[in-house]
Amino acid sequence: MLLNVSDLAETMGPDYCAAVMGLYVFTGEDCTSAFKGKGKVAALKKLEKSPRFQNTFRQLGDEWQTNQGLLQSLEQFTCIMYGMSRETSVNTACAKLLRKMVGEDERLTSKSKVDLARLPPCQAALIPHIQRANHRAAIYKRADDPILEAPQPHADGQGWMKTENGILEPIWSQEPVLPPSLVDLLDTVSHEEDENEPENEFDYDDVFDSDDDSDE
Repeated sequence: MLLNVSDLAETMGPDYCAAVMGLYVFTGEDCTSAFKGKGKVAALKKLEKSPRFQNTFRQLGDEWQTNQGLLQSLEQFTCIMYGMSRETSVNTACAKLLRKMVGEDERLTSKSKVDLARLPPCQAALIPHIQRANHRAAIYKRADDPILEAPQPHADGQGWMKTENGILEPIWSQEPVLPPSLVDLLDTVSHEEDENEPENEFDYDDVFDSDDDSDE
């Protein structure tokens, strides 16, 4: 089946199309990481149910630097993607979802058998992701410029860094993911895990797609 993209874009309107382009980059493309377990269709449905964020995604890439308002709005939309529509902080959403995964009266251990990658990114990881998405969206929006004047991807506020060997790498987090004092401890605990311990079953999709904020 062939789709006439021009007719489709005219039907949807330029504002909606601009928002979809921003959402496309934000949720993962060639140079932007994706959110594990979060596809583009599900994110688009969330956006359609929350039209106030369409203006947010239209702004993505307008400037080369992200402002505080854009960062906060995209952080709130990330919470919505993970079913925490009443939250504005990904750190809070992450803590509440982890509590659901482990159990209200349980402690997180190496035997909890939870996939931490299914949690939303913490704020320290989300901000450079937004910066990379903004950089890419800015390039897309200027694709018709014969001469593109853009900051280097590893410039301040663009979400990448250059290693000593000149390799461009994403900034995965602005802060240590774990306190250094805990790294060796967790490594030791993980090696002591009993491989015969039965895994706890957890329905990630049921929690992340439910928009259940009853624990507030």
